[in-house]
Amino acid sequence: MAATVAVLTSPGNAAEADPGRDAISPGTELQVYSNDEYVRIFGAERALAEGVPLPGQTQEDNSRITPPDPSIPWHRINYSSLDWDYNDIPTRNGTNDFGARHAANKHNMRSKKAVTAPYAGRADRGSGNRWEYWGVITSGSAVRMDITSVAERGERGPGGVRTPDGRPIGTITAYCRGQTLCPDWVNHI
Repeated sequence: MAATVAVLTSPGNAAEADPGRDAISPGTELQVYSNDEYVRIFGAERALAEGVPLPGQTQEDNSRITPPDPSIPWHRINYSSLDWDYNDIPTRNGTNDFGARHAANKHNMRSKKAVTAPYAGRADRGSGNRWEYWGVITSGSAVRMDITSVAERGERGPGGVRTPDGRPIGTITAYCRGQTLCPDWVNHI
């Protein structure tokens, strides 16, 4: 089941966003869905109209999560998810190369809901142990932002280091598609 939550953006952040699809007006209700959940809720026709891939096509309250503390070990799990195929996907503190720290520092993706919502579905693309999960941030049924979370299902991290708990590495990165940095309003979901 999707981690779907309606939130209101704070008025100060709307001015920071670029106009167009990225601009969010104050008081706009936003939801985050995996692509699978979006299709289930709004239907295939609306999904196609909004550019959300249909299933099978290949191509908690955390209003803002602060950047991960570098003194916390890379392998500490910040939160966990299960996809629809019951794959264990922990999001570890990580390093500058992967995990929550990488997503926060490189892509400005700090929202737990934005990182984990794409996992509420099946993997959209991948091979071996690395899989992409696609999601959307919506206002009503209108898609405001396409997001991607990438998970490593294996136990080996950067440099071949194994996870001490035997669980998968999990989230490698999460980002807003088409942008290097997610707009700040994404982190208020």
